[in-house]
Amino acid sequence: MIAIFLDEFHFSTLWNGGIFLFCAFIIIGYFFMIPSRGKSGILHPISFLLGMVVLFLAAGSPLNIIGRLTLQAHMYQIVGLLFIAAPLLVIGWRPKSWISQKISWIEKTLTFLRKPATAIILLTVFFYGYHTPLMFDIARVELYWNHFFMLGLFMAALNFWSAFFYYWLENRIRWYAMAIQISAFLPYCFYGLLSSTGIYRTYKDPAVFLESLRVCIPVDLQMPDEFYVGFLPFDPVYEQQMGILIFLFSIALISVITLVWSQRQFKNKIT
Repeated sequence: MIAIFLDEFHFSTLWNGGIFLFCAFIIIGYFFMIPSRGKSGILHPISFLLGMVVLFLAAGSPLNIIGRLTLQAHMYQIVGLLFIAAPLLVIGWRPKSWISQKISWIEKTLTFLRKPATAIILLTVFFYGYHTPLMFDIARVELYWNHFFMLGLFMAALNFWSAFFYYWLENRIRWYAMAIQISAFLPYCFYGLLSSTGIYRTYKDPAVFLESLRVCIPVDLQMPDEFYVGFLPFDPVYEQQMGILIFLFSIALISVITLVWSQRQFKNKIT
């Protein structure tokens, strides 16, 4: 059914050219415009490139439109942005120069933002601010609000992972911070898993569903309402439970992998 839906749209609609150009510009800047601090291993550029690929797939691929159909696809986006692209980009950026190191007030601000409590609170606030049912339904029909929350979430994730890898140098702090961050997501996960109805009108109310789709589809490709409503047979409760389970198990697995890797790097004095 989703394949039928996607077949109706142009390549340029499914793949966001603006995000592609943005990613390409960042990659060019990374390799040719931003100075490096000494020599770096092959790990860093590979990590950065992989992070940019995941960022584009999460935000500029057909997954972005499929995420308007089901919460499950949306959660793949969130995991990709917050827990795959963000840490990969942070790891890859390490050998590059930071402008914050040359401007004292920016450095002081970032130092505050990277404190464990601040980093955890920022990521949690943006996550709940976006995924609270009322705000989520509003954001999905208001394109700029959706961009605001997605960008805020991604920046909060970059801040969290930057602090995790390069500022929280004690592994005890890393374990505690990661455990607290995952625990902060649990109320949302339990609420979605235990709810007997879909918690978002976006995925069950035909009127909101239509508005959510229309904001990301060009006017010249608009279809009759009946075409879009035909895709609502997705069971919102099932998709909601699957999406939350994907989110929960993915962040748990990625968190364990990064904790073990960072501890190993710390012991080998590579980080």
